[in-house]
Amino acid sequence: MSAVLQEIERTGRTVLPDGRHAPVHSGVDSRSGDVLRRAVEKARPRLGCEVGLAYGISSLHILEAMKDHGDGELIGMDPAQHDATWQGGGLHNIERAGFGARYRLHEESSQSLLPRLAAQGTRIQFAFIDGWHTFDHTLVDFFYLDRMMDVGGVMVLDDVGYPGLQRLAHFIVTNRAYTFLEGAPRAVPTGWRQTAKALARKTLHRAVRDAFTPSAASRALQAPIDACQLVALQKRGNDERRFDHFVAF
Repeated sequence: MSAVLQEIERTGRTVLPDGRHAPVHSGVDSRSGDVLRRAVEKARPRLGCEVGLAYGISSLHILEAMKDHGDGELIGMDPAQHDATWQGGGLHNIERAGFGARYRLHEESSQSLLPRLAAQGTRIQFAFIDGWHTFDHTLVDFFYLDRMMDVGGVMVLDDVGYPGLQRLAHFIVTNRAYTFLEGAPRAVPTGWRQTAKALARKTLHRAVRDAFTPSAASRALQAPIDACQLVALQKRGNDERRFDHFVAF
């Protein structure tokens, strides 16, 4: 692990370009960082894409793994990198860790950049989605990243505890040719109220079914995702669905 990443994890603070220190209030934890590193090792990408930058903690995990497992480069995108919150801290961390030559930042939204990259014929073997956390935004991110992703590549989604991202992950494993590799576990609330709610959901799921209720086979694919805060999914094949394909998720 680089000295920069060790310093951030040890102190919980990061250095900004003007030399000031700021508390790190956003970033992947060490368990998620380990999953990212193993995903990069699995994919051994020549080129990867990351949606979101913030303080660059996930970027450092990815870039360090790329250095250890080949000569890959990373395309990043974040229109807010130099706003009042992040203040250029992510890009500064990447540069002071010595990865500036491996990283290309586009300070624009993923929804404007990714279609352009796909139209240019860009091919990737790894992607990390950690941008705007609504279902529609992340679905657009996935759609274009998948179009660029080679078979065998790995797609990682952060914060799948958020309802929109969890539903996206459910869609991917039930409707697209992706399989669950591994995930970083998230804390699940415990107690009698949570247990009662889970039992009620399970009972009602069995009692009330319609055309939009996931099948038992679909739920089996989705179950590993529900216990995770970050998931790594591997692409098994290109999109060969019929024009009207739909599997309830």
